[in-house]
Amino acid sequence: MGEVTLLSCSNVRKQLPDFLDGAVDVNTAQQMRWHFGRCNDCRMIVRSAMDTFRQFFPEKRAVNSLHKTHAA
Repeated sequence: MGEVTLLSCSNVRKQLPDFLDGAVDVNTAQQMRWHFGRCNDCRMIVRSAMDTFRQFFPEKRAVNSLHKTHAA
């Protein structure tokens, strides 16, 4: 299994718009989900952003879940 690169809160927040739009690569999305699973502040921010995204852009599909399992 590959090593997980730890993203800082700052890096996660900078990439959040692309994450919500599904525009980050699979590895980055995995790292971000891992971070959300361990950081309450970023998890709260992404959940709020996802709710807002869904409210104002219902025709677009935001990232499905923060809790996808990672392949071993």
